[in-house]
Amino acid sequence: NMRMTDDSLLTIAVAKTLLANYPIKYDSNSLKLIQKELAEAFVATCKSKPFAGFGGMFIDWCIRCDEKGIIEPPYNSFGNGSAMRISPVGWVANSEKEVKILSKAVSEITHNHPEGLKGAEAVAIAIYLALHGSSKEQIKERMINDYYPEIANLDFDALVKNYKFNATCQKSVPQAIYCFLISNSLEDAIRNCVAIGGDCDTTGAMAGSIAEAYYQKDKLSDFEDKYLYLMVDPEVERLIKKFHKTIGSKKFQSINTR
Repeated sequence: NMRMTDDSLLTIAVAKTLLANYPIKYDSNSLKLIQKELAEAFVATCKSKPFAGFGGMFIDWCIRCDEKGIIEPPYNSFGNGSAMRISPVGWVANSEKEVKILSKAVSEITHNHPEGLKGAEAVAIAIYLALHGSSKEQIKERMINDYYPEIANLDFDALVKNYKFNATCQKSVPQAIYCFLISNSLEDAIRNCVAIGGDCDTTGAMAGSIAEAYYQKDKLSDFEDKYLYLMVDPEVERLIKKFHKTIGSKKFQSINTR
């Protein structure tokens, strides 16, 4: 229906919160403040766009937070919601250690199950590696050795034929990473996700975020250009540009401000 789903909306909430706290401090109090502000942003996002496709447990959590006026405890989720919204972490962190600390802080306010935390960290680490010059083979090796050994045995044609909708990290993050690894561009990575089917807005958010870091970290592709200026709200466009400018990214340096 030509609208953002929960994946993009919550990624925006993460980006806004990290931007408000940039440069990130990694002491306990600073991380707790980020978690508080992020939880509030999640609740506000869910209230403003209740039919964007949020998961049932996430909606219930937001309602409880809103009704009680406090941040409710996480609900031990291993759903892929943690991994779909994590991409800003990979851009703002300055080391793998920082990626892991910040990924956990951002994720555990809802997804405190080990698999939920692992899925988010895997995507964030893949983005960080892509941004800092790792090859696909190096990224693949890290993902297989540290996170998802099953990636080594995935096959595109078999996925197209047999893959089914699955909203868990365990059954969507490896497939999304694989769709990036076999891609030849940002657009191709997202098309791969559409081709295999399943939870495509979420696998697309994950594979696309890694692919952007790998293929387009320093410039805007024609594919991105079309969507950014024709299909994304001006407020979000401004946020994206501000995010990249603030963290010192070269992404928008070569184009005129529109």
